Amino acid sequence: MSTIRICILAHHALTFTIINKSNNVQHSTRPSMNSVRFYTTLLVAFMLAVTTYSQSVFFVDIHLNQQLVREDGGLNYGGQFSYRIHQDISIGVSASQAAMDNKDSRSYDLGKLGIQVNYAFGNFDNFKFEAITGFSYLHFSEDIILEKNKGFGLDLGVQTVFRTAYKLNYGLRLVSTYSAIPLGGIVNAGVLVRYHL
Repeated sequence: MSTIRICILAHHALTFTIINKSNNVQHSTRPSMNSVRFYTTLLVAFMLAVTTYSQSVFFVDIHLNQQLVREDGGLNYGGQFSYRIHQDISIGVSASQAAMDNKDSRSYDLGKLGIQVNYAFGNFDNFKFEAITGFSYLHFSEDIILEKNKGFGLDLGVQTVFRTAYKLNYGLRLVSTYSAIPLGGIVNAGVLVRYHL
């Protein structure tokens, strides 16, 4: 049922009420105050639900990045599932995995789970700029010797998303993760593909 039809039915319900007294059905052109409050509350709640749903959308990002940890480098791939709570704000959970090589030719893995908030501070017709802020949980494999192989980090970055005529978007991203585990920042620079569900 469309929103217009529901609004019309709500209008008729406010205009005509049926009062049953002594088994006689009487039609009143002036609704009671309780009826007006009930249908007004119902209509407002419905419009709020429709507005919230229309402004909310789920989307999935796929990332492919070049990752740097001090002098080490490797390929990072991951994804993020997000929910847009406002036209310019979205929140999502992300996961990524990287295969790193260091200067001693020793390879190790670096995994990351995170929660990120994206804020579109520059919103144009064909593209937008988004600021990235979040927290992540890092896990280094035991192939590299560290005092701690697990811990938390702070994610800060920026990305550009180019819109297309379909549900599929693409963009560029740059994210730095600050943590005391690797004794240095973790930098990811690469591309993203976004699909709106």
